[in-house]
Amino acid sequence: MFLCNSLKWAIVLIGLTIRLLQAQEISPVDFKISVDYSRFSIKDGVYLEVYLLIPQSVFTFVPVEGGFEAQVSFQSSLLEGDVVTSPPDFWQRTYKAEDRSVIPNMSWVPDITKFYVEPGDYLLQIDVIDVHSNRQQRIQKPVLLTLFPSEELTLSDITIASQIIKTSSEHEFTKYGYDIVPNAQRTFTSKAPMMYYYLEAYGLSGTGNYNVLTQIQSLNGDIIHDFPNPSKKMPGKSGAEWGGVSIAGLTSGIYKLAITINDEPNGNSATQKQSFYILKPAGLNQMTETADGSYARLDEAQLDDIFKVMSLIMDKNEKRIFSHSDVEGKRNILTAFWDRKDTNPDTNINEFKQEFYQRVQAANIEFGSETDQGWSTDRGNILIKYGKPNNIERQNSSMGQRPWESWQYYEVEGGVTFIFVDRTGYGSYQLVHSDAREEIQDPDWKRFLN
Repeated sequence: MFLCNSLKWAIVLIGLTIRLLQAQEISPVDFKISVDYSRFSIKDGVYLEVYLLIPQSVFTFVPVEGGFEAQVSFQSSLLEGDVVTSPPDFWQRTYKAEDRSVIPNMSWVPDITKFYVEPGDYLLQIDVIDVHSNRQQRIQKPVLLTLFPSEELTLSDITIASQIIKTSSEHEFTKYGYDIVPNAQRTFTSKAPMMYYYLEAYGLSGTGNYNVLTQIQSLNGDIIHDFPNPSKKMPGKSGAEWGGVSIAGLTSGIYKLAITINDEPNGNSATQKQSFYILKPAGLNQMTETADGSYARLDEAQLDDIFKVMSLIMDKNEKRIFSHSDVEGKRNILTAFWDRKDTNPDTNINEFKQEFYQRVQAANIEFGSETDQGWSTDRGNILIKYGKPNNIERQNSSMGQRPWESWQYYEVEGGVTFIFVDRTGYGSYQLVHSDAREEIQDPDWKRFLN
């Protein structure tokens, strides 16, 4: 449906070009770009929207008439194995600043790329080039696209948005007369008390009324806020829903937005969920620490929750002492740990602690799910302990073989590798082998692929 034969041959040639480019060394730059996506139903296929949130200040600004500007090139592709299966999307952006002094404080900007494709197990690849410095980054993310059932009530993914604005003209974010501006980080602070959403419903009965129930839930599924809506007339067999909910008063942590659509004539219902994150204004998720960063007013359960994460970078003796301490002792151990790790005590910021919680935040965003916090997963553990790898090689599922990933660190212990395998087939990657000291080592790890 989507590709004629001649275009398929053209795509194969593009795939060959891409593979040649992959063979070249790409500088392991991290532009801190966040990537998210939503899947929607189209006839005989899937419509995929890919969202980016881009920090303008990380790119190279050069003097131009009237100020400074950075130029950035983007290319997004969907790959099955080594083959590009649909036309890549290429676009360029120019970011402008009136004065060099404002560049460090420039806002993050949203962007979007789209695909209309057949169902499949794909690898989303986004290449980013900072034109003025030639620095490059390749972002890769597995994406599974399946057909939406045609004879039952189902919902698309929920797009988490920063704002929804009525518009009189078409833009890249426009749907049904509104600009729905995605938030690829799915992260909010107290400075943004509203969170917006968009989703689509398929398989409605088509006549009568339906109603929408929106909830904010904890990661365990406990209801924190209910936002019921009055019944409305069905638009037909399918429809779109968008709106906003207040997130004022939520403390730092991971939450789920749950949206349920009830088809009143036949009693059918469907629920879709999407995780989002609340961070303190400073931008760091420091779990349940008090506002001043101390542990003085925390009870033992809260201290134990913090320890679960901190234990990833503690040695055996520190963990043993903590487990045998009373409440006051636990407070002292946590405080002393950060003091001892502070790489520059002369500043007001503990840079080591700041970097640690940035990694925790990244792990939660990248590897979190409805059942697991990202930091508690094997990939999250390694990201927190060692930072972002210099290179990631991914192998999607193939005939008789499970998906797996290889992470390479060039500067750790002279160069180490971590192998993760999706042993369950549900996206839960487990560490099965590494040549790093004090990590699991299993030279026969390939047996887990079968």
